[in-house]
Amino acid sequence: MRNDSLETAPAVSWLVLRLALVAVAATGAFVLCPLVGWQWAAVVLALLGAALPPTFGGWGAIACIVIGMLVSEPDLGRAMLAVLIVHLIHVLTSLTLVVPRGSRVVLAALRRSGVRLVAVQTIAQPVTVAALLVTAGAAGATPWAVVAAAVAVAAAAAVLISGSHRGAR
Repeated sequence: MRNDSLETAPAVSWLVLRLALVAVAATGAFVLCPLVGWQWAAVVLALLGAALPPTFGGWGAIACIVIGMLVSEPDLGRAMLAVLIVHLIHVLTSLTLVVPRGSRVVLAALRRSGVRLVAVQTIAQPVTVAALLVTAGAAGATPWAVVAAAVAVAAAAAVLISGSHRGAR
C-alpha cells in the first residue's frame, strides 16, 4: 500500500563500520609500526575481523601494532596516536560484533559509543603524556611511573564504570 513505508533518521551501512575498522587498523599499522611484516599482519587481521567478526581479528591487529611499536624508541606523539588508534580499533571491532551484515545503523545509535570514546580519550591522553614525561625525566623512576600510570588508568576506569552504573538505574 502507499502508506506502508518506514523512515528512519540518518543511518550508515554495516559496511561503513567494517571499512572504518580496516582503514583505522591499516593507518595505525603503517604509521606506528616500523616492521613491514607486522604492518601487513595487522592489515590482514583487520580484514579478517571485518569479514568474520567472531574471529576477533581487530584485536589481533592491535597486538601486531603494539608488538611493532616495541622495537621503536618512545615518542610522545606516537604514543598518543597509538592510544587513540588502539581505542578506535577496539570500539570498531566491538561494534562489528553486534551490527549484523546487511543492516543499517542509525547515527543516533552510535552517539553513546562516540561519547564514551571522547570520555576515555580525555582521560587516557593526559595519562599518556604524564607517563612519558615522567619516564623521560627520570630513568631510575621508570618502574614507579609505570605503576603510577597503571593506578591512574585503573582509577579512571573505576570512575567511568561507576558513572555508567548510575545512569542505568
